[in-house]
Amino acid sequence: MSEHLKGLIIGVTGVIILSPDTLLIRLAEMDQWALMVYRGLLMALGMALISKGFDKAPLRQQYTNIGKAGVLVSICFTISTLAFVNAVTYTSIANTLVIIATSPLFAALYSRWFLAERLNLATLIAIICVLLGLLLVVGQNQQQGSWLGNVCALISAASIAATFVINRKKKAINMVPAISLSGVLLAFIAMPFAHWVVLDQRTMLILLLMAIVVTLAFVMLTIAPRYIPAAELSLILPLETIGGTALAWYYLNEVPSTQTMLGAAVILLTLLVHANLRLRQLNA
Repeated sequence: MSEHLKGLIIGVTGVIILSPDTLLIRLAEMDQWALMVYRGLLMALGMALISKGFDKAPLRQQYTNIGKAGVLVSICFTISTLAFVNAVTYTSIANTLVIIATSPLFAALYSRWFLAERLNLATLIAIICVLLGLLLVVGQNQQQGSWLGNVCALISAASIAATFVINRKKKAINMVPAISLSGVLLAFIAMPFAHWVVLDQRTMLILLLMAIVVTLAFVMLTIAPRYIPAAELSLILPLETIGGTALAWYYLNEVPSTQTMLGAAVILLTLLVHANLRLRQLNA
């Protein structure tokens, strides 16, 4: 198996696992700041356990090894999570996910500026097509969603792309502890704003499921940039748009418009064609 194919499989698996995340945030039906405290602490614990299990180095040394780049990853991922949860709170799930689909554009720009990675023609065309699909969706739903939520989603897209680029640049370093550290930072920031209530059994189960989903997904999405460029990894993220929107439709009756489904179809087709072209190029 080639390095590129390995990275592609890891990335796609991570995004598929991540798809229920927006639904779980809505189903929790709790103050978003309190949710971020629980989400952050549970994710931090999960990431630490996984890192300890797969890295032979002592856990304390793993956290030390991340260096300044790891601290930057933690900050960027914390900003992304803060923005993401607030986006889901203030606008529709479809709006949130399709705006996050702009992350390939940010990743491509960051990679060009900071890693001097040239964009191949296939990736550049794919980014343009993804953005066209995004415009179809946002153009239809602009009045339905809050501008605050839309802006938060855009901030989340820019921040998550930054984490992928840094992980790509420092691919020799295990950055899973950096994501774990971001969970603690997220909880620390959110705690003063949280409205605390007694959690019932249903909410605790949802929070546990959310922690498992986020932990497994972002472990894979942290590892994937070791094998594929950040721009290509970001191009996989729109798969979450398809899965997350479908789950919201089924469970929450958030019915996407015809234009939303058309935009989603453009994005999905673009991803499939791009992945096929890249595999052919690498195997030629």
